[in-house]
Amino acid sequence: MANSLSPLALKKIMQQAAKEKAFLKEIKSSIENEVRDAQEEFLKKFNSHPVTTEIEGGPSASNTSRTLGGVGNLYTYIGFPSGSSPIRPLRILLEKYEIRYHHTKQGIRITVELPTKEEAFQVTPMPWATGRSWARGIERGISGLGRYLVSSKNIAKSRSGKAIEVKGRVRGGRFSNTSYLSTLLNDYYKKIQQLEKKTF
Repeated sequence: MANSLSPLALKKIMQQAAKEKAFLKEIKSSIENEVRDAQEEFLKKFNSHPVTTEIEGGPSASNTSRTLGGVGNLYTYIGFPSGSSPIRPLRILLEKYEIRYHHTKQGIRITVELPTKEEAFQVTPMPWATGRSWARGIERGISGLGRYLVSSKNIAKSRSGKAIEVKGRVRGGRFSNTSYLSTLLNDYYKKIQQLEKKTF
């Protein structure tokens, strides 16, 4: 019959196990901090982006993104319903991530599940066109600037309350595409991929 462990040997084993558990906890905390730092940097850029701040500014915002040549703003141009918060569902999605840990002989590797561009485009539907994304439109263009009539007063038939699309042209010019989600997410993905290549 095998000899049982002495109390001293058992104590040493338990102490070693506790040290390893504490060390593993410290490593995971360090990993979470690095991922969170990358996420916070991304969200800071997203929150301060001219498109984000302009849409969050509502019907009375200035066209700080310069997508409309300084006329009106994206909130009324896209036609968001008055009182709606189109950035909110996008921000909720972008705040999500999940870290998966993989134990190897060399240490710990991770994979991080992040929101995809397609998911971001799905939660940013045009208020007047099912299946189209206003966030994608920011990057590729949104037609209709020539027929965009904006007013400082409320317009009865307007979804946003401040602008409508008329039949005839009221101005020249065209929508100026600008980089937005795709560029921001690409930078975010690159930083996370660098962490995924590391062994902790």
